[in-house]
Amino acid sequence: MNMRFVDRKQELAQLEALYKQPGGRLAVVYGRRRLGKTTLLKRFAQDKLTVYYMADRGGVQSQRDAMARAMGACLDEPLLGSARFDNWYSLFEAFDRVRSTTSKLVLIIDEYQYLCQMEKGFSTYVQKWWDEHWQHQEILLVLCGSVTSMMHRETLSQSSPLYGRSDGQILLQPLPYQHIRDFCSSGTQQALVERCALCGAVPRYLELLEPFADFDTGLSECVINRLSPLYREARNLLMDEVDVPNTCWSMLEAIGGGARRISEVAAKLELPANQLTRYLDLLRDLCIVRREVPVLEKNPAKSKKGIYVVTDRFLALWFGCIYPYESLFEFGHAEDGLVRIRPLLDRHIEQTFEELCREHIGERSTEFGCVRVGRQWGRHYEVDVAGVDNDGALTVVGECKWSKYKVGLSVLRDLEQVIAEQKLPVATECQYVLFSKSGFTAELCERSASQDNLQLIDDIFAHESRPAEG
Repeated sequence: MNMRFVDRKQELAQLEALYKQPGGRLAVVYGRRRLGKTTLLKRFAQDKLTVYYMADRGGVQSQRDAMARAMGACLDEPLLGSARFDNWYSLFEAFDRVRSTTSKLVLIIDEYQYLCQMEKGFSTYVQKWWDEHWQHQEILLVLCGSVTSMMHRETLSQSSPLYGRSDGQILLQPLPYQHIRDFCSSGTQQALVERCALCGAVPRYLELLEPFADFDTGLSECVINRLSPLYREARNLLMDEVDVPNTCWSMLEAIGGGARRISEVAAKLELPANQLTRYLDLLRDLCIVRREVPVLEKNPAKSKKGIYVVTDRFLALWFGCIYPYESLFEFGHAEDGLVRIRPLLDRHIEQTFEELCREHIGERSTEFGCVRVGRQWGRHYEVDVAGVDNDGALTVVGECKWSKYKVGLSVLRDLEQVIAEQKLPVATECQYVLFSKSGFTAELCERSASQDNLQLIDDIFAHESRPAEG
């Protein structure tokens, strides 16, 4: 699979900085599948002396033989590739004998978790050889893996033999949302938001959906089609990432179906809430679920107003819209299924737009003087976008409207009324920002022209916010 290389400038810079440092350096690159870890490493290593080995699910001796062949091929040492080694130390020793010790070498072990699964003590072997040899030599060792929980346990946790030895840790995340346009032929805000609603900003998903012109076609052909590559993606992801996929699946089903508080999730699963904490922590570590609190909460970690949402947009689509009617798609009744999920899809796209608007403000946080961006809500109100400063005052508030109608002055008045009635703390220079799918009325545009603290944004993918047209 040759995934297109997009962005990843910070990750490349971090790897380059490690490479340029003298002596041995160890880097850990990890994150869930489909994010482009291997593509990142190939781009980084393209102009360097590199030995690359991708592990698989083979047995221990099979893995050793395959690694020896990869080392021999990369170093053009056929004898190394044809030799048989009875243990890892003898392989590492032979590798050190034939490689150059004067030029910097990059050794990449990809899908590292498979080696750890097959050979329980593999990290110990790597640690011993690192301590005694490689850390004193001109080598950059990169351990890369897709099973986030295992990679953390084997390389970064305090119980790992490699604990404290990594010089760089890269947890790969989905791309910044603006890069969705690199995979989408239509550059309109609506098309890009809908593409994000289908798959988030996960590079491989975006590549798979690139041939499809619109949301409905991509959904029908690439997601709910039983033969499509993404139809079983949610199951495959959980099977790879967690050792309790059934429980986590049920929790995602509950959260995707509208259970937001831990007590509500527990009621859906008919389990005590205290039994779910470790599973929620696991899903949060995997960046699949996150806990949200109102942005004005002074102590978010202890807030009793916390709710849980599915972070990953593809999984949010699957569990919130498709899974409740999966049996219809499984048995070929796609048209009936689409009719039933249409209201759910509309709400999912709307929520995606709100998420992207908050991300848009988050990336301009310095401009707005905020240190935290999220939502603000109470029993009888909600503000879609809210940013607070170090003093806990709102420096930006906003509303998002995903509608075929233009946003008018009433939306601004309603927002101002909420702020006043709820007595929310507002900074002196607080900005009001309105986001719209379909533009703004002439009346609201006139207000914006005369009101310095009011911004109207009708394209969050534009490089710079432009004046909205009436």
